Amino acid sequence: MPPGATPIDRARSWEPQFRKMDHDWRECLARWRKALLTDWCLDMDEMRRQHDRLVAEGLWVTGASDFLGIIGQARHENTHSLILKWLLYPKGRHGLGLALVRQLVEHCAEDTVPHARAVRDVAFSHWRNGREADIVVWGDDFTLVIENKVDADEQPRQCDDLHSNFRHDETPLFLFLTPDGRKPSTATEPAAQRAFRTLSWRALRTMIETAMGESLPAPGPANGVDVVGNYLRTLKEHFG
Repeated sequence: MPPGATPIDRARSWEPQFRKMDHDWRECLARWRKALLTDWCLDMDEMRRQHDRLVAEGLWVTGASDFLGIIGQARHENTHSLILKWLLYPKGRHGLGLALVRQLVEHCAEDTVPHARAVRDVAFSHWRNGREADIVVWGDDFTLVIENKVDADEQPRQCDDLHSNFRHDETPLFLFLTPDGRKPSTATEPAAQRAFRTLSWRALRTMIETAMGESLPAPGPANGVDVVGNYLRTLKEHFG
């Protein structure tokens, strides 16, 4: 630095050195980033290999594990009604016999019917006077009418009409089945309000489990016990 140079002149003389330091620092960063990126890519490649190996061996799984969930019908109302019709038919290969019917009758009857001894018929989508009943079970001394709701709303006067249509049947029993066990909003007439009992799908799952515990599996290689077990998984995963 020549004699008489000012501090500003001295500072300006450092500029080449600063530029070199900045250049060197950027090179260091570039090399570090390249090395880090290389290590990161190697780690990711190893993770992908491990992931693919687990998938190939069936050890990395996701998605639905119940049949209705797989085919996108886990909350399809008519599908549940059809399965419930099957479970309530005592000759079905589920092997439950009358165990589930008895629980539902006892839930609805409040000692009006002491015991369900036989079932004559079970119907899905039974129409009477222009009104559909989702499920009807005709027993030896009772008639059980089930209105099933999953996500659909009630139709105007739906439960009032159902009660009116079946009130003269043999000991009519009425059940309103919903995800949360709520009361029907369309049972507005006093007689219909008194007649309808409520049940949640979660409570129904417990009843099915109890029925399975009380019953022997249906004989033969084509029994449907595994079907019932898979359906219980659907109810647990989608209704709690």
